[in-house]
Amino acid sequence: MRLVFLIVVIAVSMTVLAALQATTPPYAMLTGPIRTEGRQGETVSGTVFSAQIRQVQKAKTLAWDQFGRAVERQSSGTWVIVSAELQAMRETMPVRGATIIGTSGRLYHQSQRAQAAPNVLSAKTVQPGLPTTGIYIFEMPKEETRDMTLLLSRQYGPQLEDELAITLEQNGIVLREKMELGKNGI
Repeated sequence: MRLVFLIVVIAVSMTVLAALQATTPPYAMLTGPIRTEGRQGETVSGTVFSAQIRQVQKAKTLAWDQFGRAVERQSSGTWVIVSAELQAMRETMPVRGATIIGTSGRLYHQSQRAQAAPNVLSAKTVQPGLPTTGIYIFEMPKEETRDMTLLLSRQYGPQLEDELAITLEQNGIVLREKMELGKNGI
């Protein structure tokens, strides 16, 4: 009788543990970003910063002046240039983590090839009460640009920090052959 009772207790314990393991969210989800969602054109606010996407442009070639000489970057895909206004709520901070989720769900980080372009937001610091404007530049395949969501955060892979997810509008985005970037963005 004792042996049967012990087997039943072990079986019930294993069932309860299996159920707990199956229903417990993974660690990455528990400590992941605190996401706030919005759309292009509206101000999307988290607890530490807010962003408003003003304009999205696509181009085959980017051009700008750097130290008095012309610089051009061509792409076999498409350059996606996102013009944004950022504002910090309480403290001075960078907003370095910018990623686009493409049509297929793949993630595209900011392009390192266009890091020296003028007015890039990842090189700026955002201060409370002072709106900061600039651009983020991505290089991605053309077919990935039909349905895009921009993720913004202090750094890539934020844990227990704000992450803004902004759906980018497709209406009015025209693919240009060449885009000139100036000190005032696009």
